Amino acid sequence: MSAPAELVERLANPVRLVADDGHPEVPGWHCAGMPDHWFAAMRMKWANDWSGANLLEYRLWMAAVDMAIEGRWRVPSGGERLRRMAGLAIAELADPERYRATDAWQLKAAWVGVTKSRWFETWQPRYEALYRVLDDWSNAAWRFVKARQNGMVSADLQNRD
Repeated sequence: MSAPAELVERLANPVRLVADDGHPEVPGWHCAGMPDHWFAAMRMKWANDWSGANLLEYRLWMAAVDMAIEGRWRVPSGGERLRRMAGLAIAELADPERYRATDAWQLKAAWVGVTKSRWFETWQPRYEALYRVLDDWSNAAWRFVKARQNGMVSADLQNRD
């Protein structure tokens, strides 16, 4: 049998090894030094591992708060709309087909707690920007793993937040 590193290298998706054998430690050295939210986003997207969902929700919620402050969004108080957007983005990352269907806007608007007109006028662009942040974390983790597999990880990958 090949060494785990050789197995990971041959796979098109190195995280699949983690999902298939159930041992997240196997390619752990590929992820050493990676920000924890990158790792959780990568595991969610590629291995359907929900173990990091709470961490992701909190980090993405804080990213949404930062975006709201920067963009001077009017956000109703008491509704946790930004937190619900974070949860929706995580669910979409894990199950993209369900949330990208033609009529998925209804599910998204209901999840966020807005009407159809408010969704399309205001919240859809905000949500899509937040989803891109989460997807960028997953993609950055993927690039990190690929760089580590090739024996090189630059300092800017290791220290990026």
